[in-house]
Amino acid sequence: MPPARRFKLFDSIPISRLGHLWRVLPVLGLLAAAAAAAPASGPRPKNVILMIADGSGASAIAATGMYTGKLGKQVFDGPNWAKTWVSTYPLRTDERPGAGAAQDPDAIYDAAKNWDTTPVATIRGRYPDRFAGYAWTKRTAPDSANTMSAMVNGHKSYNNAINVDGNAMPLTTFAERAHGEGKAVGVVTTVQISDATPAAGAGAHNVSRTNRTAIAGEMLNAGVVSVIMGTGNPDYDDDGALRVTPNYAWIGAGDWLALKAGTHRSGFKLIQDKAAFDALPETANPPPKLIGIAHAFNSTQFNRAGAAAAAEPPYAVARKPDVPSLRTMVEGALNILDGDTQGMFLVIEGGAVDRAEHANNMGRMIEEKIEFDDAVAAVSAYLDANTAGNNWSNTLVIVTADHDHLLLGPDSDTVPFQDLKNNGAGHMPGYKWQNNSHSNQLVPLFARGAGANLIAGCAKRTDAYTDAQGRRFGRGTYMDDTEIFAVMTGEGCH
Repeated sequence: MPPARRFKLFDSIPISRLGHLWRVLPVLGLLAAAAAAAPASGPRPKNVILMIADGSGASAIAATGMYTGKLGKQVFDGPNWAKTWVSTYPLRTDERPGAGAAQDPDAIYDAAKNWDTTPVATIRGRYPDRFAGYAWTKRTAPDSANTMSAMVNGHKSYNNAINVDGNAMPLTTFAERAHGEGKAVGVVTTVQISDATPAAGAGAHNVSRTNRTAIAGEMLNAGVVSVIMGTGNPDYDDDGALRVTPNYAWIGAGDWLALKAGTHRSGFKLIQDKAAFDALPETANPPPKLIGIAHAFNSTQFNRAGAAAAAEPPYAVARKPDVPSLRTMVEGALNILDGDTQGMFLVIEGGAVDRAEHANNMGRMIEEKIEFDDAVAAVSAYLDANTAGNNWSNTLVIVTADHDHLLLGPDSDTVPFQDLKNNGAGHMPGYKWQNNSHSNQLVPLFARGAGANLIAGCAKRTDAYTDAQGRRFGRGTYMDDTEIFAVMTGEGCH
């Protein structure tokens, strides 16, 4: 049987079945057009805004677009955005800090290994491998700590590493470079401030992401970051109820008590109430250093009570009214950081997209991705309005994910790498979780603004594979997550 005509950028989906799904990530020919529309290569951008939807691979984008009816119509789908794919493989999956700096060759992204449709003979457990490609992409999957670190320091490392190399030696981060150039640095997340992605993005260093209070201490005291917003509040649980006994899992007691007393040596002003977050975007003279810890412990919304089965549709349980949205936090952070005339580096994370995927909760994953997409729209509106002189000519915006999850179509037990089924706006798509953790698959990347043209020079690898049955798989041209650092620095890939 001759192979069906395939769209090389989106899994292995026949064009006849794609409908509007092709619009999620237009053909890479648009990359050249977007690059041509971007400013010419020149000085490093004044501002860099790096937006991470944690765990949000192609299927998370597709599922959200199907449910909202905005498939291919989001801000980052526009013609001025450069688009490509990114490999996120780890140095090694071994989490021991002292295991050396050698690259595990099996972990390197390989199209033939990833798309291998050879059936797996032995099927055990809740998430059987089914196909050799499923087994490989799960076995070699990276972690949020080392993938985010790779983006902001340009080097691969072991799973759980925060801005250290394979020998656990600290690496200079983009946040530190930006701060050294006089730029303001901020990090905003929907999860705990000292979790892996915000920690790495803010320039912290640690041999393990599990050393959370030490990481929070570095974020507060190293002098690199001016704005920190998220959760991990010791005094509140996931439903915004006051605890009898504080939980200092994410920020140490000394740091927290000093912040609450207004005596912290770092000079950070603490806000917690939603009203204070809501007022921040319009505050005329915001504090130069601010930490906002919402009335939530693990996440702003995902961990709220009332979750039904994993198939719970979006918003089946009312969202918490006492925490800020990601958009509000982003607008508040921009209002502080744009007071620095030298520029800014802002990391924005939709962290609970990943939490929902680990829980195999499609409905709450879609909720979290919608909230992240709204933050992308807020950043775009800020630049469209030339706010504080910041616009697309002097600002680079990158929207991507740190890694993928193996979310596939409803019949993907028998149809390898099957796409999701679009059941129309307002309806859950057809799907099947093939894992409750990460995968080593490529993730999408969207970029716009000053220096976005450098993406084309980095996306030089090709993802393509034809199996024994003549079925063609692959997503086309891609770059590596370490090369995001090269784009942000303005140095580009050579």
